[in-house]
Amino acid sequence: MGENEYLLSKASIKIDNKNISSSGLSSNIKQKPNIKILGFWKFHLGLYNLSGKNKDKGINKWLSRIGEEPVIYEDYQTNRSKLQLGIYLRKRGYYNAIIEDTVIFRKKKAKLKFKITAGEPYRYRNIYDEKSDLPHNFMSYYQSDKEISDSSLIRQYLVLDSVNSNIRVGANVDADVLSKERDRIAILMKNKGYFNFSKEYIHFMMDSLDKDHQMDVFVGIKKPKSSSVERKYRIRSIIVNSDYDPKPILRNDSVYLNKLDTLVYENCKFIYTKKLNIKPDVIINSLGFQPGSLYNLSDVEYSYKMLQALNQYKFVNIRFEVDTDSENAKEGNLNCFVQLSPFKKQSYVIEVEGTNSSGNIGFAGKLNYQHKNLLRGAEVLDVRFSSATESVRSNDNKNFFSREYGGEISLSTPKFILPFFNANGFRKKYNPTSKLSLSYSYQKRPDYVRTQADASFGYNWKSSKYLTHKLNLIELSFVEVNNLSQDFIDDITNLYIANSFTDHIISTTRYSLVYNNQNLNKLGSYSYLRFNFETAGNTLKAIDQLLGSKKNYDYDDNGELEGTYYDLLGIRYAQYLKVDIDYRYNKYFNRANSLVGRFFMGLGYAYDNLEVLPFEKSYFSGGANGIRAWQVRSLGPGSYSNDEAVYPNNTADFKLEGNLEYRFKLIWKFEGAMFLDAGNIWAISPKDNRVGAKLTMKDFYKEIAIGTGIGTRVDLNFILFRLDLGLKLRDPSLATDKRWIIGNRAFKFSQLTYNIGIGYPF
Repeated sequence: MGENEYLLSKASIKIDNKNISSSGLSSNIKQKPNIKILGFWKFHLGLYNLSGKNKDKGINKWLSRIGEEPVIYEDYQTNRSKLQLGIYLRKRGYYNAIIEDTVIFRKKKAKLKFKITAGEPYRYRNIYDEKSDLPHNFMSYYQSDKEISDSSLIRQYLVLDSVNSNIRVGANVDADVLSKERDRIAILMKNKGYFNFSKEYIHFMMDSLDKDHQMDVFVGIKKPKSSSVERKYRIRSIIVNSDYDPKPILRNDSVYLNKLDTLVYENCKFIYTKKLNIKPDVIINSLGFQPGSLYNLSDVEYSYKMLQALNQYKFVNIRFEVDTDSENAKEGNLNCFVQLSPFKKQSYVIEVEGTNSSGNIGFAGKLNYQHKNLLRGAEVLDVRFSSATESVRSNDNKNFFSREYGGEISLSTPKFILPFFNANGFRKKYNPTSKLSLSYSYQKRPDYVRTQADASFGYNWKSSKYLTHKLNLIELSFVEVNNLSQDFIDDITNLYIANSFTDHIISTTRYSLVYNNQNLNKLGSYSYLRFNFETAGNTLKAIDQLLGSKKNYDYDDNGELEGTYYDLLGIRYAQYLKVDIDYRYNKYFNRANSLVGRFFMGLGYAYDNLEVLPFEKSYFSGGANGIRAWQVRSLGPGSYSNDEAVYPNNTADFKLEGNLEYRFKLIWKFEGAMFLDAGNIWAISPKDNRVGAKLTMKDFYKEIAIGTGIGTRVDLNFILFRLDLGLKLRDPSLATDKRWIIGNRAFKFSQLTYNIGIGYPF
């Protein structure tokens, strides 16, 4: 820094009105201090300073590029900030706000402070939509202004829809609200058929004279220069080019143009080359309008969404041209051109990727084949083959390998295959898809071999921008477990757990609801919520009881009859209810700092036909995506402890977990993290006799495990590698008076638990 230069160390705003957005004010400050991580460390500025004076060579150039240049205080930027703050406040009705700035210079650092006295805001007193209600001062202006339209029909639509107005009596005068109102009215008119109407024809007449911080507003419509603005339009014709290629069209390529063929279907004209690549009714059902329809902007936007959802086209464009030959004084006509550029029908992809299954790190190879339009109805066929190897760690920290081979074939179609709903009406509102899939996997672990065959059929649909629903009507799984190692068998001393590793069938119906308001195109805070409900075995048992199927008898080790059960194809099927909820919140501070919180709670209850939760449906804790101070499946249930087990496989029926992680950018592709994890799993089944495993409402909080730690990530855009070091703070498996680790034992590096993961933990 030069002799008269000062590093900006702080820029703050103090305002006397809590109703004004602090983030909105802060965004208007033109100079902000260098970014900090951990709340105090200007790490990126330090990297820049390490580059020295010569920043154009070698490592110095790299350090200056990844670091952050010091922010030097400038009076000019302070004046710009004051100007922008004033504009921001006036746009929100604070016309008399006073903004003062103070700069404190000390030890080559500058602290900038803004003090804002907002004053009383102006508020809306009366809102006028009809000229007949205007007071005298407004009426005289209205009658003298030749630029104001007197279109009674447009005015009528405006009045009838005033209940949806963004302008509310008593609310602050706000320029952004007025802008939203102009957009709303313009969309309203376009939805009523006014193709040439735009928001430029909407203006507001406002009067605050002698009204004591209040304002009257009249919504005005400017008189258009052309009569076409006040004319409604209907769609006269629809021409669909399903093989649109702009290059030969722009070149007027005669070879390409001679290849084009046409087909008329339900009053729509289709243009294509060689063969129509998709059934015409699929396109027509994706359009929100038809010949003769009144122009409606919402229908056009819906058509874009539905055509893109078909996943058939890399380019979708819908344009309208006024048909001047058929125009009349009352209504005009439009010719609609739908231009579609298709993807290639078939694709092959070979992938090599990292895997993270329940905290076990590994690598996988995949071969994917996809046909995007199998039956010419936008059906997508996916065929996948995979092979994976993962590292499995035993309790004595020995590493073993798990190998898995499998394949899956699935077919999805953009409609409901079964007629449970009005197909067209439901598709127009919710954009559903139906999916049928079959899969098979073979997994070989050191402790057992498991094969699983699955079949499922279900639906996906969106009820709003952020809400997604998934209903699997049937998920059928055949699970076979064999080759259990003697060590693994010796570890299992509880019959409840042993039964979860037997051959079984799972027939489930599952519903999932996901809320996600993340904007992938813009960094910012967002929330994620997933709710799952699952029921298994009830339909099969009802059928068995209805048909009077033969029961099987279940005996204990002493030959005593324990109960009866039904089977399917000679294999006992599971019967249970399961529900869980997963909520996450990502608080974005700036490009280098964010805080992520997660809460999870799940409950599974097995009964009747198989009174244990299958292993793959049980809950576990620990590992790279759970409480990271414990190895995967080594925590719980409750205060239960089995340190002698070679392979940790602790599972249970109930899970409660909370996580908090502070993430910060370091250098290049590296990121850092500090985290705090808490939670556990518990048993609720009366058949589970593991000591300390049962969930009790009065004591469960005493069995909460707590861990902390630090981590680093390498974000390569296409994949993110993660290493977390976890340290136990509170261990529920220890004696009651020794569960807090800090203070009860000296720290040793051997107490650290490392977890390698792919992607963020949540």
